[in-house]
Amino acid sequence: MGYLDNASITVDAVLTKKGREILKNGGNLNITNFTLSDTGVDYTLWNPDHTSGSAFYGEAIENLPMLEASVHAEYNLRNRLITLGQNTVAVPAIELGNLDSAGGSILTLEEGNVSARITVDLLGYSSAGNAQLNGMDYYFVIQDPSIVSTNASLMSNLSGTSRQFLQEQDIPFAQQYGFNGGEFQLSALQQNTSGKQTNVYVVHVETGAYNSFTVTNKYLKNTRAIRRTSIS
Repeated sequence: MGYLDNASITVDAVLTKKGREILKNGGNLNITNFTLSDTGVDYTLWNPDHTSGSAFYGEAIENLPMLEASVHAEYNLRNRLITLGQNTVAVPAIELGNLDSAGGSILTLEEGNVSARITVDLLGYSSAGNAQLNGMDYYFVIQDPSIVSTNASLMSNLSGTSRQFLQEQDIPFAQQYGFNGGEFQLSALQQNTSGKQTNVYVVHVETGAYNSFTVTNKYLKNTRAIRRTSIS
């Protein structure tokens, strides 16, 4: 990763890892859409007290160095730019349902309640369906898939800091799943220790809106049955 000279207009285009994979397999790129993002822009530099007047409020922002194109698309397109109505007062947001409490961020799975259907509502935006990821309107990341499973379609395995817009970046075992519609299912996997937790991040592809919650797994293996089976 490097910086580009912002003294002139530069178009820096590279093939992402996905694009290289398509070409390697003999496919065509067939690019039909594009998206813009403002990753790397620090809006806290907006200065309405600039001594030279309003034309210079954004001078520090405009002088920020530009990041060069990366083959890792997930690093660059964290914050998508979208068009909203003139009277819009809030950016799109994702509301999650069927957690432990309304508006909460915890889902507890245990004996007698080992699975849950998580509802997903996109607020403040009417999706045009113009942007999808592998044919999916939403994707979500399970930080540790050894704790919960899902009925959604597996899209890819992630490693390291592959999704940097996530606040918790240490996700060596993470997996990414996709879904359409307004819900997906999570099921607890039996554990040797009660109370193991993992984070789940839900993202709307078109807007980049996302939300997250924590799954607490209290579904234990039947150790007594395991011992009896091994003895016999």
